[in-house]
Amino acid sequence: MQVTDAYSYRHAEAILDKEYPAERNEIVTVVSAVEWQRKEPATKRRRGNRTIILTIDQGRTNQRFAEEFRVRGWEAYPRIISHSESDLQADFRKGKIQVEVQFGNMARWYTDVFKFLLSYAGDAIEVGVLIVPVRDVARQMDENVVNFERIVRELPHAKMAITIPIWVIGLGA
Repeated sequence: MQVTDAYSYRHAEAILDKEYPAERNEIVTVVSAVEWQRKEPATKRRRGNRTIILTIDQGRTNQRFAEEFRVRGWEAYPRIISHSESDLQADFRKGKIQVEVQFGNMARWYTDVFKFLLSYAGDAIEVGVLIVPVRDVARQMDENVVNFERIVRELPHAKMAITIPIWVIGLGA
């Protein structure tokens, strides 16, 4: 898989480069090691008057990310708030870095940002990393799947509310 684009919100990439270069390199290595998992067979859906073919299996691709992060010593699915009844979990965490891999509905990335904010407020992390598909790949997964271009368009408008540095990685085919 390849990083097609990246966006550094609140200087996240510079912080990673300076303070957490090993973790940043591991994230890039994980992305490079994972391949898009294909649906067998592909699914056909109607969108208006046209048929689309969905070829990427979101769940299996997520499993591959979990395998690759675990091999490198990242904690998988840690609780966000350990002293609470909340079952909210991050995807992966190592030291002060939290990674969320999102291939679901567009609404899910807002939940990922909320998880970053809670972890940041609890001093569990300093930087969030959000891994998402670019628009062309998202369209091969399902309707209204989160995509890099939309996040980059929306995130800068939240500068008064979202104070945590977030490195957004857009994955291409």
